[in-house]
Amino acid sequence: MTRQDLFVSVVAPLGDDADIVTAFVEEVVPVLTEHYLHAEIVLVDDGSRDGTVDVVDALLRRFPLVRLLRLSRRFGPESAISAGLETAIGDFVVVMLPDCDPPSLIPTMVSQCRDGAGIVHAIRADRRGDPWYLALGSRLFYGLVNRTFQLQIPPNSTHFRALSRQAVNAILQVRSRNRYLRAVTAYVGYANAQITYTPGSRRSRPRQKGLFEAIRLAAGIIVANSIQPLALVAWLGLCAAGLSGLYLLYVVGIRLFHPQVAAGWTTLSAVMAVLFGVLALSTSVMAAYLARILEEQGDRPMYFVLEERTASTPDVAAGRRNVVTDSTP
Repeated sequence: MTRQDLFVSVVAPLGDDADIVTAFVEEVVPVLTEHYLHAEIVLVDDGSRDGTVDVVDALLRRFPLVRLLRLSRRFGPESAISAGLETAIGDFVVVMLPDCDPPSLIPTMVSQCRDGAGIVHAIRADRRGDPWYLALGSRLFYGLVNRTFQLQIPPNSTHFRALSRQAVNAILQVRSRNRYLRAVTAYVGYANAQITYTPGSRRSRPRQKGLFEAIRLAAGIIVANSIQPLALVAWLGLCAAGLSGLYLLYVVGIRLFHPQVAAGWTTLSAVMAVLFGVLALSTSVMAAYLARILEEQGDRPMYFVLEERTASTPDVAAGRRNVVTDSTP
């Protein structure tokens, strides 16, 4: 097979993945070397505590196209992916999760990118294997974000995607500290395509998101990328105010035409409960947005890099070492 004269970068966040990172790299390397003249694998360690760095050190001695970027502490997979995108230099960048994404789809996704799709999303064929509450929550989440909050995130989309250099540059211009890849790739607006796949697992027991973790992620995506919740709360407040006005007219009418009738305790209690409920909901949503504003005003980076390590094995086929030769402090 004739290799294409392209530079393809693979970005993969690592979080306590010592048990699978070797298998992942050993699967990715043959795909890249078979199809492309130039390639790199950027492994971003997100504060692993299980020996992941030591395992990757061994891989650096075996494979010339591997690079390791270590973050100073655990910032989360979204920040780790952003760090990888910042340092990747390929014409096309493929984001993968090492525990479940199949490298065999890389050529297809990069080819679609070359054909004009700036972003190629990998979509899960189904949600088999997920707990019922995650499957139900996923349907509710995508329905809300696409119909109500207008974010246009493809249902069942994953982190697995291919990006053109133009799309990567556009994503990196979004300076928000809460840069969620699935939302920001929809926001930048480039032509996109989709590919359906069934995620695998390199672990005997796949990791699952907890319920509260999934809720926190969903809320973060919505609050960081849409002002629609504020608009909904504003309309809800107006409706509640209108109901209060009608109730006031009702009370005045009772007072004028039935002076001896006492106000109903049940009705009054119900109205107060509704009003206080609306007030509490409004306060909660506005507090979430204020927290985001304070984070953005702090102007703190998404992550801090501890060090970068590169392969020590010469790339004989390319007649060079890796692109970055010495970036360790």
